[in-house]
Amino acid sequence: MIKKRTPKLKKKIKTLWVYYPWHNALVHVLNENDFYLVKTSRNQNLITKSEQKILKKARIGLVGLNVGNPIALSLVFQGFTNFKIADNDILELSNLNRLASGLRLIDLGESKAVLTKRQILDINPFCKIDCFTDGINEKNIIEFLIKPRIDILVEEMDNLLMKIKIRELAKNFGIPVIMATGNGPNVIIDIERYDLNPNIPILNGYLRDKVINKIKTLDNLTFTERIQLAKDFMQSKYLTKRLKESFSLVGKKLAGIPQIADVSFLRAGVMNFFIREILLGKKISSGRYFLNIEELKYNKLIRIKKL
Repeated sequence: MIKKRTPKLKKKIKTLWVYYPWHNALVHVLNENDFYLVKTSRNQNLITKSEQKILKKARIGLVGLNVGNPIALSLVFQGFTNFKIADNDILELSNLNRLASGLRLIDLGESKAVLTKRQILDINPFCKIDCFTDGINEKNIIEFLIKPRIDILVEEMDNLLMKIKIRELAKNFGIPVIMATGNGPNVIIDIERYDLNPNIPILNGYLRDKVINKIKTLDNLTFTERIQLAKDFMQSKYLTKRLKESFSLVGKKLAGIPQIADVSFLRAGVMNFFIREILLGKKISSGRYFLNIEELKYNKLIRIKKL
């Protein structure tokens, strides 16, 4: 007598619904654990399972969401889920040469912090995000850094005074700081490992005391002096010829210090690498790093003959 085998029922996968009010859409998704497993499955084996767990738990602080926006989105794609984001600016048409958004009325005029939060949740609705729409200021700077404590600070603000103050506090709290500066088609990366050595100077000593003291007296400076000070903060000797020439044109022929899309996304990719390496305990030293695309030498393509 032949017995028929009763097929085993597969375990029912739990799902849920997510409502996106800014899209007026209800989306059917996997439960949080299964969603994350599927979402990050193509990271393996470039990121191991144990490393992925570390990245998932890490809390990232991003201040300044022009460059911070593509950095944040890249981190979400990579599997980061805990964020603090801050910016007091709104999305304007001139931002759309480099910021991943559109012409929809729901985007233009919206807070960059709110917009970035929405974009993060579009990618992963289970992300936890503290959103500071007033940017970083004297009242909330401590809260941003340690309530709850961030594991790494991505600093991309325009406010020169706050760039100094947040570093001084990060130094006191032992929080590593990382910043990427667009340099024409190239990128400059500054890394301050205050978690390893709280005695290193602000920006590893590249920022002179004379410039720091000027920044702390910003109220007494003219617009031209402020633009010059921004140039001094970036350090003129490291900048490309076109970028250096642009500073004297800001407010005259240029709306602002020029930035282009490919470099914004290049900065995001480079920052993602360094953030991941630092959080995974790799040997990333404090200092200034240069990525000079202009200096790359392209080899001629070699045609491969068919055997």
